[in-house]
Amino acid sequence: MSKPRHMSRRGAFTLVELLVVIGIIAVLISILLPAMQKARRQSQAVQCMSNLHQIGLGLLMYADQYNGQLFPDGEGWGPTQVYLTSANDGSLVSQNAYDTQDGQTGQFVSVLVLKSPDKWQQYTYNVWPLYVFNVWNPPFMTCPSEDPGNPPNARHTYILNEHMIYANEKYGRPLPNHMSPSDAVLMGEKLSVVGDYYMEYGDFSTKVDCYRHGASVGSNYLMLDMHVDTKIITSSNSESSLDPWDFGNGTGPTTQSSD
Repeated sequence: MSKPRHMSRRGAFTLVELLVVIGIIAVLISILLPAMQKARRQSQAVQCMSNLHQIGLGLLMYADQYNGQLFPDGEGWGPTQVYLTSANDGSLVSQNAYDTQDGQTGQFVSVLVLKSPDKWQQYTYNVWPLYVFNVWNPPFMTCPSEDPGNPPNARHTYILNEHMIYANEKYGRPLPNHMSPSDAVLMGEKLSVVGDYYMEYGDFSTKVDCYRHGASVGSNYLMLDMHVDTKIITSSNSESSLDPWDFGNGTGPTTQSSD
């Protein structure tokens, strides 16, 4: 006995119904995906702030041992140390790079660096994280927003304000121009292609990443009072009375309010 005709016609979706369902799914994805990406960026920015807090604690312990000086001077990643032929060679440090400490001084690190496609060479050099943390670059020296498949040059994200050394500024000492420690940058975020650890005179436009966490957000900064602030700081030719990197001498960047 055959089934009624109207019962046998509802066994599957029609082409129009299928297209409607696919369209609804596509609309939902287009709505949810930006929100998910934004949440991911916010999570990375928060983890980055946590990294800077940890670095700040280490710098405070260093300052306690060295009469208020927050970090060692002249212990960066320079051409006499690891760069071989170009400023980006530091990014070729092996994932299997290893640390070794001198049994007497504990003040050097040995790293394997790719010199040619089939040859590795071992280099020994000093960098400031070794003096402060007793390891080359601890995990919290890298922002989670970095691409894991393309690590930042010299395996770190953050860059110190060398103007602290130039001005002989120490933790707890009053700043020029009655500047508050909460407005003075101790450390910022560097461009991934840059290997240096220090932001010196004239370096801002070539070393500092102003928009690490988005064009409307800016970057994270460890301030001299050890709080972490998220803001947009851009280079400017105009003089500023309160320059967060340069302590108001009118040669560096100025603060720009975020959108």
